[in-house]
Amino acid sequence: MLRSDQTAHGGSQDDDSAWRRPPGTEPRGPIHSLPMPDPAQPANPERLDLEDLTRLQPGLARLMPEIANRLWRAVYAARAGNWRLARWQVSEMRKLLLLCTITRPKYTDDIAEYIEADVEPLAAAIAAADLEAFERAVSGAVDAANEFHRRWDKGFIVWKLPDTAPPDLDLTPG
Repeated sequence: MLRSDQTAHGGSQDDDSAWRRPPGTEPRGPIHSLPMPDPAQPANPERLDLEDLTRLQPGLARLMPEIANRLWRAVYAARAGNWRLARWQVSEMRKLLLLCTITRPKYTDDIAEYIEADVEPLAAAIAAADLEAFERAVSGAVDAANEFHRRWDKGFIVWKLPDTAPPDLDLTPG
């Protein structure tokens, strides 16, 4: 609590040396001390061309771990009987795969094939709450993902389902 003779910066009202400015200026906080943009220079987005924007988009090296994470969570959610969470995780996984087709169009055909042949069976098994069919679909999806890695000269990437449930997620059906 401030005493009646103290200011917020700790000095007394008579001692404002910490805030003294040259005559004619006002005290300025950090936001006011930022340089003003040069009106002759365009704002950042106006300086980026399409090629620059394309390079900024996440590639599969950034998106695939997110996709794998979604599959991992879907598997353990389904095993716990939390079909709603499993459905949501697979739906988000599908959206990420579609994002991959936008950011890296050279993979569009293979991603479309993967969605149709491997993600849709996951979704169908979840919709039926059929754990046995879901486990088969998971096995097929993992094998197919690793086959696509080999197809694209990334055979050194071999994904496997983690042996334990994600520790940061309550899988209890709710």
